[in-house]
Amino acid sequence: MKTKDGSVNLEGLVPEVREKLEVMEAARASALKVLLAGEMTITSAKDGVHGTNSLHYAGRAVDLRIRDFTDMWKMYLQKALGKDWDIVIEPDHIHVELDKK
Repeated sequence: MKTKDGSVNLEGLVPEVREKLEVMEAARASALKVLLAGEMTITSAKDGVHGTNSLHYAGRAVDLRIRDFTDMWKMYLQKALGKDWDIVIEPDHIHVELDKK
């Protein structure tokens, strides 16, 4: 496990969150293992609606599904972390929070 750079501060994490970082990594690895056994999904090629100058219309672009990975990782995270954790898929990351009910 790594941080994106030196600006990421893990020092202030509560112990419950810090202790679950390895669990989060294991959930990521499990999701990847399952997905590697499957196939890539193409969601669009020359079909669909794209930007005016999109290379899709010239047959020079395809769209690939990424939701499979985020959905799978979310499922593994929720199962591994339990009911006191919320997992939210954001456009560019997965938000994981300890939210004891």
